[in-house]
Amino acid sequence: MAAKLPKEGRSMKFSLKKTAWALAAAGLILLPWQAKACTLFAAQGSAVEGGGAIIVKNRDEHPMYQEMRYHQGHVYRYYGIYGGNEDHMSLTGGVNEAGFAVFSAVAEPIPKDVRLAYGKRGTLAALLGNCSSVKEALEMKDYFKSPGFFLMADAHEIAYVEIGEDGIWDVKTEENGTLAHTNHFLLPDLTQFNHKIGRSSSTRLHRIDELLSEPHAPYTLDDMIAFSEDEHDGPNDSIWRTGSRKDGVHTLATIGVWLHDDAKPDIYVKIRYSPDDQGKEDIYQLDGAHLFPSR
Repeated sequence: MAAKLPKEGRSMKFSLKKTAWALAAAGLILLPWQAKACTLFAAQGSAVEGGGAIIVKNRDEHPMYQEMRYHQGHVYRYYGIYGGNEDHMSLTGGVNEAGFAVFSAVAEPIPKDVRLAYGKRGTLAALLGNCSSVKEALEMKDYFKSPGFFLMADAHEIAYVEIGEDGIWDVKTEENGTLAHTNHFLLPDLTQFNHKIGRSSSTRLHRIDELLSEPHAPYTLDDMIAFSEDEHDGPNDSIWRTGSRKDGVHTLATIGVWLHDDAKPDIYVKIRYSPDDQGKEDIYQLDGAHLFPSR
């Protein structure tokens, strides 16, 4: 059954009842504050059953409104996950029709006021709207100025970018393997910015690295989604965070993308659209033909 393409910039909400295709840095002080956060991870090449790449983001935040939206970028159409209030929502990641995906995460060791002082550059929209590959994205250096993290993937390569202060940034790429990131700096030239590391960030990174190192690769999209649902370390420190308080930080959404060589991507989304909908998340899965129909 073909999915109806949403209007430009409008919310894309799918109900299980209405859609036949719905499917299911060691050594520093660790602080237990309730920070907004994300867990990002990916596998590529020989680490993926059937080849290509799989990239996943768990979006952790205080309860808020969220939407999936379709946009026509400068070059490519893309679907993105947005969060905020009913008046303003910000893009936090997505996938485009060229088979390129990118997700963001907050650099929590850098104070919020310092991060905000660098301004917003629209990096995610620019990358999704203009790039068809990790290589092309990494050439857009002018967008890597504000502190933060990006995990990106195409069918042939995965990478994460770390951006610190004063325009200092670095990248780690991988083929035939896995990558994972949470909310503190990992690359040698950037760890100077780890003034403090949240306990949750450290714990989640250790756990996803542990899951990705278990000897059952190559992984399927179902495997990676199962990792996203892991509650091994309790309500505040697990990959899937249920939170110890109703107004605390929870996992509000999971988005997973399987990127194929010479084919449009498949997407999995588990999302809480309204702040109070914990435990009532919508889940859907679309293949490439439904996600980006031919024009």
